[in-house]
Amino acid sequence: MSIPNFKTNYDWEAFTSIFDSRWHCKKALLNRIKDDLYPGCSWEDLQPRTLEVINDIVQSMVYDTESDFLVNHPEYKRYDDIFISQRTFKEDVTEALLEANQKFWNSPQKPFDLPDTD
Repeated sequence: MSIPNFKTNYDWEAFTSIFDSRWHCKKALLNRIKDDLYPGCSWEDLQPRTLEVINDIVQSMVYDTESDFLVNHPEYKRYDDIFISQRTFKEDVTEALLEANQKFWNSPQKPFDLPDTD
């Protein structure tokens, strides 16, 4: 998904209004997790990996909360919603590539002949 080429200033303002609303919500959730896990700690004091973990916790909790909410409020269900956490996706792709690579190099029949390196 990308930012559309807006036809009017009104469309641009509507877009940024939605963005601002979502940002304030996300920022509040990030601060809530950070403050619960690291009371009195500022964002500048946290390591990049810790920032990533805080974001992953928020993303996971938003997903779980939305799922729980939709069980009791099915009228909000959208059928095009898919959530894949970045970490899980990266791990799954890495695992699949390693498995495919291992199968390829351990297979007696290669899809092509490898050149001799002698």
